[in-house]
Amino acid sequence: MKGLLGKKIGMTQVFTEKGDCVPVTVIQVEGCVPVLKRTQEKNGYQAVLMAYGKRKAKHTNKPIQGVYKQLNHEPAKLLAEFRNMDLSDEELGKPLTVDMFQEGERVHVVGVSKGKGFAGVMKRHGFGGHPASRGNHESFRGAGSIGMATFPGRVHKGHPMPGRMGGEKVYAKNVQVVRVDAGNNIVLLKGSVPGANGGIVRILQKSGSKK
Repeated sequence: MKGLLGKKIGMTQVFTEKGDCVPVTVIQVEGCVPVLKRTQEKNGYQAVLMAYGKRKAKHTNKPIQGVYKQLNHEPAKLLAEFRNMDLSDEELGKPLTVDMFQEGERVHVVGVSKGKGFAGVMKRHGFGGHPASRGNHESFRGAGSIGMATFPGRVHKGHPMPGRMGGEKVYAKNVQVVRVDAGNNIVLLKGSVPGANGGIVRILQKSGSKK
């Protein structure tokens, strides 16, 4: 398995050789550096620790500065661990590029969805609402009955109700790589990916994946 951290720039469209218009999301990779390897023998599992971006020293507290000092790397914006990923010792400390992906292959994208604040059941769960007819008032967008008077006489756990919407980790699977721009370190992914513009996303590709 191989993976990469990148920043979501936004969406645009490109045209294929057949003339088809394809909507794509632009992901730019800026300073994605593997800084540490974890092995099965030493740590009990296999993983690679990635540092992404740069952070000013004045914005980094002393405990975090000590972590980066042990890693022999300048403070980064983000540290992320990629499980079941393996790199050679020569690749540690060197920035990764989008060359590891090829046009046409499938990848998984992980990001944090846009936060939408407190939302009702119609927006959050797709409820249809109540009829706006004679006799109904003040409950047009309500959830209706949420429990029962008889056994067990309570609201079941997980019942769809109003609450905080968005801001959750979302996995987009089998996203197609449309184009790879090694010069600008940009990869174009078909369709939309989770997260707002400027957010950091993970791009994962399992070994042996087919186009």
